[in-house]
Amino acid sequence: MRRVLLGILGISLAMDALAHVSPNVTLVRRGDFVRRALPGATKFFEKTLDPAAILSVHHATGWEPSTEDAKVYVGRDESAHLVGTAVFVWVPSQHGPVGLGVAFDPEGKILQATVTDVGSEPLPWVRPLLQDGRVGGVEGLALSAAPDPSRVAPGVSGSMSRYYARIIAEGVARGQAMQRASGGGR
Repeated sequence: MRRVLLGILGISLAMDALAHVSPNVTLVRRGDFVRRALPGATKFFEKTLDPAAILSVHHATGWEPSTEDAKVYVGRDESAHLVGTAVFVWVPSQHGPVGLGVAFDPEGKILQATVTDVGSEPLPWVRPLLQDGRVGGVEGLALSAAPDPSRVAPGVSGSMSRYYARIIAEGVARGQAMQRASGGGR
């Protein structure tokens, strides 16, 4: 019995060592991203996804967002006209979750995207993927256009940076699915 328990403990410790997660570093605060991405907006509110919207996101991406994993904020101007929306998602990676913000115009095209939070260990692989704090290669994409990881900082090589380019593209796709499912700011 003792040998079995020691074996289980050994396996558990080995799995913990393989799934190392480093502390998160905030690169951009959510409020700062929303204000920068939706500069004409003066009124903001959080939009909650209903169960049908969550199911729609799950069908589109294989991911089922929880209220902690995904947030949608709608920005309106002083006249209550829709300026755009900002969607925040968390995407798992082998070194811990990556937080992303994706902003959309009223028609659903991506205004900009950024990494808001990332673990301290993958930070050196993620920073080169950002241009002026933004994810390149996704601006202007329509909701129907899938983000292409090869367009995220194509001049950056290295297997780990390219791995994180795929994680970022997956996060942007999740943001697009949430934007579609939430109906934008309507």
